[in-house]
Amino acid sequence: MSEQRGPVVAVAAEPDAPRWPRGPLAAGPRGLLVGLVVPDGDPGFDEALEQQLAALELWWPRGGGEFGWRLSANPDGTPLSTRHEVETYLERSGLRATGPTTPLVLFVSAHGLAATSTRHYLRLPDTTDERLLATAVPTAALAYAALDSRARDVLVILNMCESAAVQSELVALQDDLAPARRQEARLNVLATTERGRQVLGLELARVLSRAHLLATTSEQIAHPHLTMSEFTQLLHRAAKLLEDERPVRRGARRAHARVNIPQPLLTQWQHERSRALPNPGYVPAPRVAKAEVSDVAATFDELEYWLEKASGRLDKADGGWYFSGRTNLNRLLVDFVQRPRGTMIVTGGAGTGKSALLGRMVTLSDPLFRSEERYKTALDGPPGTIPPPGAVTAAVSARNHTALTALRQLGRALGCEPAEGDELGDWQSALEEFLTRPGPPVTVVVDSLDEAYDPTHFITTALAPFVTATRPADRAPGAVPAPAPRGPAARRRRVRLLLGLRSARPTAHDGAARPGADDLLAEVADRFPGAIIVRCDADPGQDIHAYVRVLLRDQERWGPAAVARAADVVGVRAAGSFLHARLAVEQLRAAGPALLADRGWLDRVGEGITGLLRTDIELAVAAGSGLTATEAVGLLRASAFALGRGVAWGDVWPALAHAVLQAPLRDPDEKIRQLLKSRLAGYLTTDHEDDRVVYRPAHEQLAQILRHWPTPRKGTP
Repeated sequence: MSEQRGPVVAVAAEPDAPRWPRGPLAAGPRGLLVGLVVPDGDPGFDEALEQQLAALELWWPRGGGEFGWRLSANPDGTPLSTRHEVETYLERSGLRATGPTTPLVLFVSAHGLAATSTRHYLRLPDTTDERLLATAVPTAALAYAALDSRARDVLVILNMCESAAVQSELVALQDDLAPARRQEARLNVLATTERGRQVLGLELARVLSRAHLLATTSEQIAHPHLTMSEFTQLLHRAAKLLEDERPVRRGARRAHARVNIPQPLLTQWQHERSRALPNPGYVPAPRVAKAEVSDVAATFDELEYWLEKASGRLDKADGGWYFSGRTNLNRLLVDFVQRPRGTMIVTGGAGTGKSALLGRMVTLSDPLFRSEERYKTALDGPPGTIPPPGAVTAAVSARNHTALTALRQLGRALGCEPAEGDELGDWQSALEEFLTRPGPPVTVVVDSLDEAYDPTHFITTALAPFVTATRPADRAPGAVPAPAPRGPAARRRRVRLLLGLRSARPTAHDGAARPGADDLLAEVADRFPGAIIVRCDADPGQDIHAYVRVLLRDQERWGPAAVARAADVVGVRAAGSFLHARLAVEQLRAAGPALLADRGWLDRVGEGITGLLRTDIELAVAAGSGLTATEAVGLLRASAFALGRGVAWGDVWPALAHAVLQAPLRDPDEKIRQLLKSRLAGYLTTDHEDDRVVYRPAHEQLAQILRHWPTPRKGTP
């Protein structure tokens, strides 16, 4: 991930241009929703059915070509009332004939009953208890009309009294399905009421609506389709929230306030993604780089952020610091990716722009990015600072990767996999064989080595396949050349390896020597003795000044003299950290040049990121964000303590904040929403883990500061 990050949003906004790639839903087949709803003439019950259909439309919308709806009625428009009419409607609806590529949803909402035999029935207006077999419809037969269709993705929702009682029948009938269907299809049945409980008309509508709100806000599942397990978890959480909000009369038992919790009746398919369960919270993020390098390349949000910060207006084409400045360093990287082979290590202290340099290289070389008119001026940099198209073949950020997961990702990006096995040694052998045999040259980027799951093990194992492949094939002085082989010589693949890792700066900003050498840098250099080491923090002052000027130019209230003054003030206090400088400039842009005369603000800039964060917290609270300073710090610190790639919203972020604050947050979802809308969102970045959007501090240096945030003094917020 890049060292400089823009403000984070819950889901990536899609640009206006229709050329941007869209998610799988856009090209997916139209689905079918068959509704078997049986009104009973009671105004309250019939109104509840309408509310249920409105809630269903949130999940399976009729418009936009996603799902076609067929609702039950006789040819003359009257409601179904007899068993014969139900069976005729099922045939007329085409339910059993649904094709393999069409996701199918069957929704049954009516009165139901569990008979003495334990069989469950759909009760109709003409049903009599004395003749259930003749006048009622077995619920299992309705479900299997959909389950044994040709559709590969099927969801049946049974909203009937005691609908969970049909489970034993459904399980017993599974063996009558063709073996291929049991293996290849994704078949799910959801019951909305337990045994012995009646269905409440409006309850399902409320649960579905609240679950939809969760799916489109706090849950943030980063996949276009859900599993049955994910869907039922959303329904469970929605039911619990509704249950907690339901008032209980004095003296009434709490059980009477319990909301019916929908439950799956078939478990075989509940952990498989189903196209019958579209995710309403999924918004495909525009891709600006090919998948093989996207782990290190700049994201759409980053590019838009820097485009705005550099120009002040989204429609003014200027690529910002990602595409200007640091000319000498960029020339070194561009020159390296055009060499025959070798290794280059880009290193420096925290916040000095290592990942930004690598991210720029990866992004500007990507053909997909270069084809976008929106970023054309990014390619107008100084001579020798723009990499050729396709210069980077594969890239991975080592953050929280093990050696196995990183090699698996790189191997697949390069188009090679082990013949058999999925262990570390299998991938090492496959990559070694691929890198040393003849073929087109490749450039591989591995960033954030110091943030790998086990950096030392990562360096000795994940980088092992590249040691020989990047070594020049020079013979030692005085050695006798080997006999020339007959026929055309097999040329070894040219391999270039770009590595990024943090290391201690050689000197502090005041010129004092820093103690000790960085072990990881020494270890990598030892593994690759011929590697070129590029420090991006050797003399950052000029680049920091240029960075500040780029971010403030063309801003209202900022004339040339004020911009020059800001560059001097921030440059002196940023201590070579672009992260520090960016946060300071954010505050200058918001407050104007007068802030340069504020002694208190200057002192806080001198404190580093801690002082700047304190200022932003005060500004966010003063802006009426709905957050207190304590709550804001608690949520930010919780993200810094998260393991893996970040903290998921849902129940996890509030629970972590509770642990950090040692007190529960009141209305935590709203507090998190306000945090992500405030200026403090700039301190966070998003990632994905286990198909969830996750949040973490925008930089590891910031995460360390938050984890060690000082305990507030008595009387302070």
